[in-house]
Parts: sequence; structure tokens; C-alpha cells
Amino acid sequence: MAEWSGIRSRGDQLLARVRSLGVRETLSIEREVFRRILKSTLAATLAWLVAELINSPRPALAALAAIIVLQITVRASLARSIQFTVAVTLGLGGAVALGHLLGVSWWSIGVVVLAGLIVGEVLRLGPLSGQVAISALLALSLGNGYGIERTIDTAIGALIGVLVNVLISPASYVSEGGRTLRAIGEDLGALLDDMGTGLTKQPSEETVRRWLSRARDLSADSRAAIATVKQGEESLQFNPRARGELAQLARLTEARRALDHAINQTRGIARSLLDMPMPAPEPEITAALPRLGEMMCAAGKAVAAFGRLQEQPGSAEDRALLEGSPATAARLAARAVHALGSLTIDDADPVSVADGGEARPSAEPSRDAQPSPDAELATKGEAGRLLVSVFVDVERLVHEVDIISGAHRAAVADSEAESDHDAASDSASVSRSDPADPISGKQQQ
Repeated sequence: MAEWSGIRSRGDQLLARVRSLGVRETLSIEREVFRRILKSTLAATLAWLVAELINSPRPALAALAAIIVLQITVRASLARSIQFTVAVTLGLGGAVALGHLLGVSWWSIGVVVLAGLIVGEVLRLGPLSGQVAISALLALSLGNGYGIERTIDTAIGALIGVLVNVLISPASYVSEGGRTLRAIGEDLGALLDDMGTGLTKQPSEETVRRWLSRARDLSADSRAAIATVKQGEESLQFNPRARGELAQLARLTEARRALDHAINQTRGIARSLLDMPMPAPEPEITAALPRLGEMMCAAGKAVAAFGRLQEQPGSAEDRALLEGSPATAARLAARAVHALGSLTIDDADPVSVADGGEARPSAEPSRDAQPSPDAELATKGEAGRLLVSVFVDVERLVHEVDIISGAHRAAVADSEAESDHDAASDSASVSRSDPADPISGKQQQ
């Protein structure tokens, strides 16, 4: 059941992404990915051509080496080319030595493969550690001539792969980090929108559990984004494009923190809704749920815009949405406060509270076995407290992606928008000074 629930959660997340992006954009290839495909094709073709010019009988080996080396960053390309060349050379040398001593038989093949795998791990060749055993195995089966040919072809392919990667638009994973954070932001925005829409009618326990499962999946995606952003930092080393992307990398690092905090708030909201008794014990709660749903839908739009700005920092539409988000949040929060103000928050009976919130038994049990008034009041009070908790979490979530006064406003700051930010900050400071603003009090704490 747990496995099926996880699959269903991922399916909901994928469907939400397709709805927000459209089928065409979902199935499209990113520009940076397509550029790497073209570079790999060029490197493989050039390596094949050079291998043919030196009369190599197997130019495909040079093309293969070029493809393997070029699929990573410039810094890693240098390391990968060295690892690949060392692995192939050791494997071929070991095959020649062990083949001469042991001959070729089923048991000598096993010894060669075992030795190659051990050497690859001892030398910390990473994902290419198996190339030692592979090269040795191919040399034993195809003859000693193959070993010399592959060494030369591997060196040619590795060199061409590195040169193509360095000289022709070197790959930068900074943009890939932006795409990753955009996907997380849009997935989180879609989840918040689903949750907000679902609160207009009382959601079932299964629905709320699916919301919580989707939020947990997003937590895993956020942890994976850490590696992507670090890979972006690595891709700027030995890269002539690095100077222009260092600022973007710093913004992505800050944005990942903001989205991680927003995901944690969303998980808290889902847990509070899961603990809330359904159906609602009083009409006041039924009336408050849609108001909270409006706040969550607006927060979802803001989070999605925040995510898109990580890939497209110059998007005026998304920036305008985020700059207007605090005012929208304040207006919706005021409506929610009005709805929450009529809820029962604390138990009226101090004895019940002192006893841990349990209902006080009456002197004579009811004939109809109806719950005592204290028990009903405790249930109402618990539901009220949970809704207030949801309200507070939504406020905190909005503050995480607030580019005017939020803690992570540097995630989208750039020189072109500084003047606009200053004007927006001045107008926002006036609204935040109003003591009637329910969000300003939260943000000033």
C-alpha cells in the first residue's frame, strides 16, 4: 500500500506539472541539453575523422571516448579524460601481462576481470573503474593488436572531447540548477493550488494524505537540488563563462533555501489538516476553510512565479506578480482573520484544560449516549487551533518567497530591477506600518 501511495503521489505531481506547463513544453528538450547533444555529435564525428586519418582500424573507439568525456562539465571532463585513459591503459597492460602468463581460458578470464575491478576501485576511478576490467577482457578476446589501437583511439577521443567542451560553448550546470528549481517551484505551486481548491469543500482523509505525500516527495526533490546547484558551481571552474554566472549561482543557492523552507511549511499545513476532525464540527469552521483555501491558492501562484524566476530572471510578469504578492496576501489574510475570529480556540471549562483536554464526565450518563458538551467544545477548540496553525504556516510560506521584505529576497535580485525594488519596498513599508494589516505583524516579529 505504501508503494502504491508513493506511485500515485508522483502521478499527481506529474499531472499537475503537465497542467501548469502544457504538454508541448513538458515534452520539449531544453536549449542547454540540445546544445550538449550537438557538441557530443560534433566531438564524436571529429574523433572518428582523426582516427581515420591515422588509419585506425576501429575509429568507433575514438568516437566512443569523445562521447563519454564530453557529457560532463569542463572540470569534470578533464578528470574524466584522465580517468578513462588510465583505466583503458591499465586494463590493456594487465591483459597483456596476465594473458601471457595464464593464457586464455574460462578461469583466466575470471582472474583478469576480478583483478581489473579491484584495481579500478583501489585507484578511485569512480564510474569508470569498470573500464579496467572491460578493456582487459576485450584485449584478451580480440588480441594484443586491439590493445594498442584502443589506447591510441581513447587518447584521441578524450582529447577531442575535452577541446570541444572547452572551446565550443562549455556546458554550465548553473542553468540546469535554475530549471530544477523552477520545476520544484511549479510543482509546489500546483500542490498549494490543489490544496487551496480542495479546501473549498471538505476534503477526505485520503485526499489530505495524498497532499502530504506529495509534499514529502518535494522534500526529496529539494535535497536532490542541492547536488544540482553544487554541480553548477563545479561547472564554472575552468570555464570562460564563469564570471557572468557567479551571481546567478549565488541567487540559486538562496532560492533553494527559500523553496526548502516553503516545502517544510506546506508539510506542516498538510499535517494540520490531517489532524483536523472531518466533517467539520461547526459551521464556523466550514466557513473558514475557503478563506484559507484562497490564501493557499495565492501562495501557490507566488511560489510558482518565484520558481520560474530562477530560470528566467528577466520575466517581468512573474516579477510583477511577486511584487504584488504581499498586498494580495494581506487582503486575503484579513478575510481569513475575520472568518477565524468566530472560532472556538480554547476550552471554556478550565478543569478540562487542566486535565489534558479530556471531557469531564457528567454526574449522570445521558440516556441517548450523546457526547458531553465539554467533549464537543474540546473538539471544536482543537479544530480551531489547527486552522490557526494552518493560517500561520501559510503566512510564513508567503514570507519565504517575498522579494520585497522576505528573508530570501536576494534570490531574485538583479541590477536591472533594483530601482523597481526600491519603489516597491517604499510602498510596501507604508502598508506594513498599518497595524490593521494581519501580515505585517507577522513579518515584523
